[in-house]
Amino acid sequence: MTSLQHVAHDAPIDTIVNTLHADGAVIVDQLLSPDLVTRFRHDMELAASTFQAGTRCADSDVQHFWGNTTKRFTRLAHRSTAFVDILLHPTLLAVADALLLPSCTGYWMNTGQMMIIGPGEAAQGLHRDADNWRTMSRPDGFEVQVSCMFAITDFTEEVGATRVAPGSHSWPDYTAGPAEAATVAATMPAGSGMIYTGRALHGAGANVTADQWRFGLHLSYVLGWLTPEEAGPLGVDWDTVKHLPERAQQLLGWRCYNTVPGDATRLWTVDYEDVPVGLGFEPPSS
Repeated sequence: MTSLQHVAHDAPIDTIVNTLHADGAVIVDQLLSPDLVTRFRHDMELAASTFQAGTRCADSDVQHFWGNTTKRFTRLAHRSTAFVDILLHPTLLAVADALLLPSCTGYWMNTGQMMIIGPGEAAQGLHRDADNWRTMSRPDGFEVQVSCMFAITDFTEEVGATRVAPGSHSWPDYTAGPAEAATVAATMPAGSGMIYTGRALHGAGANVTADQWRFGLHLSYVLGWLTPEEAGPLGVDWDTVKHLPERAQQLLGWRCYNTVPGDATRLWTVDYEDVPVGLGFEPPSS
């Protein structure tokens, strides 16, 4: 395969899901409206101006994975009202429903993370996002995460478009790795998004430009009974989320997880109450 498959933003969800089953990744053209991209990019440019490239972590592995000239930050619901529109995007939620709900009663945001690759950045090592939960990242397993890499600026090979190994989610041996030539670049204009599963091998490409920054938004959802990558409620306070739809609150970790429909068993509680109730922000439901 020389390129990833592209589908229209209004393609049937079954088309997107079937392509994910086959290739592990698919590009949805014009997934975000131009107005939404403009509003979100404005907020992210303001936020990015307050961050330095690279990590403050002393671990060399983290430094290598992060990138020396790459800016990464989260807390996006705190930094942009436009992000909530992306978080609740119906296409992405429908895909997450199809791939995750067979293994859970609900899911939440794994992370909403800006990945802004600077000029001269080397290619990132190929990895599977599902390796955050290594015992479940295996060929005979089920999907634990669904992700989308949104192009907030144009993704070209020169600025470091994400590279993917198509079909790697279904390889019989997850210890094997492809040569760079076996990967394809997810080139796409701003507003498009590459949806991919947590078991697909991928990594950011090298930014070989002298002065261009690649703005990419990684948004992912994870099974509700797993610990997400981002500590959502610690980074986005109740005053920020209290006026949001309850679905957004739940995705951001401000609602508990019901392990069995119609059962009292719950996860992620405060005094065994739903989070806002246990913290005294909301009265108990009648």
